[in-house]
Amino acid sequence: MKTHYALLWSLVMLASVCGYRSFAQIPNASFENWSGGDPVSWNTSNAVVVNITQTSASHSGSAVHGVVATFGGGFAWPPAIISGTNAEGFPVNTQYPALHGWYKSSPLTNDVLFVTVGMNHADSTVGAGGLTTSTTQSTYREFVVNIFYTSPQVPDTCIIAASITGQGGGLAHVGSTFDFDDLAFGPAVAVDEYGNVLPTSFELLQNYPNPFNPTTFITYSIPQTSPVQLRVFNTLGQEVAVLVYELQGAGVYRAELNGANLPSGTYFYRLQAGEFSQVKKLLLVK
Repeated sequence: MKTHYALLWSLVMLASVCGYRSFAQIPNASFENWSGGDPVSWNTSNAVVVNITQTSASHSGSAVHGVVATFGGGFAWPPAIISGTNAEGFPVNTQYPALHGWYKSSPLTNDVLFVTVGMNHADSTVGAGGLTTSTTQSTYREFVVNIFYTSPQVPDTCIIAASITGQGGGLAHVGSTFDFDDLAFGPAVAVDEYGNVLPTSFELLQNYPNPFNPTTFITYSIPQTSPVQLRVFNTLGQEVAVLVYELQGAGVYRAELNGANLPSGTYFYRLQAGEFSQVKKLLLVK
């Protein structure tokens, strides 16, 4: 065990000395390159209304600036950015421990900035992580998203996404903003005695994208082995989908909801894991 701790501490110190940029780089991770109003190698919400722009008010060079904009008859359209020109992510070949980056945020009425990371192998999620914050951050601050793996398989694709949603899953408020810059893979912020990153609490994150059409992803974490149910309901309380119904070990998971056969409208998704239960709202817009 002492040998294990010595090795672990050496790796941590090596990461500190070399810096997390010694890990493989994310395409256009500092958002210096733009084309047609979008950052190269990234997909944005600009197809609906331009609310993702390049800004020189950055951590370094240039950065992404997102703002909840007005769309149609006063409808609030949240900014969203997702890795990959067609939101397909980018190739990886390692179980990276965490995503590091820098952000600013100015949420209105408790709006929430969220960042999610999904690691896939052959189109199945093998690792995921996420963070949410509704705190105003007027100067750039570093964030770390630990990536929790539920399989020993090496991922082949990474999908990174960021957006703003309203408190409790409702619509965000026009004028809420975020800035996003200088992403890189790096060390996790905490590990257990075996070197594995594990969640310390139950958590249900806001789905991404939201609003969505026709698919969206729901990320959640469980700190211990639990019977897990993830169900979707309409506003009448009728169950329209069962996404998860199984016993799962500690980790972070991501489930996909395909609303192709559902009508536009507001829905609710509920996570039950042991004695934990939480409900959030999502919006399908066709």
